Amino acid sequence: MKHNIIPDKWKWTGIVTIGGILIGAGLADCLFAMNQLDLNQIARGLTIFSAGLTILVIMDNSKTQKNTEKIQQEAQLRLEKVEEQLNTIYQSQQMTEEQVREIKELLKKTNS
Repeated sequence: MKHNIIPDKWKWTGIVTIGGILIGAGLADCLFAMNQLDLNQIARGLTIFSAGLTILVIMDNSKTQKNTEKIQQEAQLRLEKVEEQLNTIYQSQQMTEEQVREIKELLKKTNS
């Protein structure tokens, strides 16, 4: 059994916060570099900004994937229930057809 010391909500919030800080720091670095026209500092700022943006995109994709998996599992359960119901209907139909055949045979015997 896995014990989580830090709840998932706090993990997600922490990672998103780090991504946001990186985006802000990268943007600030670029803005300061624009005043000095320092291409190295602009490149560093863009790299930091890109890292933060990547973190946020990955987090969003991860959440979307979890939601999609949940929806797929729910749909699978519903499909299994429908399959069970269809099997029950099919079995009932087969029993009814068999009973109709038996009744027809009995009617034929009584008419003969």
